[in-house]
Amino acid sequence: MRVDAAPRYASALGWFSLAVTVGLVALMLHAGDPGNPDWWGYAAPFALWVCGPAIAPWLIARRWPRRIVVRAMVGFLLVSSALAALAYWDAFFRSTSSTAALVLVFVPLWQWLGLAAVAVVALVLASRTSR
Repeated sequence: MRVDAAPRYASALGWFSLAVTVGLVALMLHAGDPGNPDWWGYAAPFALWVCGPAIAPWLIARRWPRRIVVRAMVGFLLVSSALAALAYWDAFFRSTSSTAALVLVFVPLWQWLGLAAVAVVALVLASRTSR
């Protein structure tokens, strides 16, 4: 009897999503000005933009727990987080540019677009295999 691996992947996806989100919040705290009370008002909505691509794959996998969807979301989160980590490392710890923080705008944009493409393909494949 074969056991479905989707719940195991979904659990790992949840923990990895949490770890990435904590790392992104730490990066925002490092790059921002948390000592300024006004900063929190601006940072909270921005945090949804930055952390959303790390949380959304887990939410998608929970909503559509088909094996192909869960595996696609795990793969997306692993690849996009690795590429984002390289971009953030380069921007915040190696660059001397005053515009390096713009990476917090453009990396999540590419992640959101990539997530939309991967999710659509995974959901279409999942619907075709259920017939």
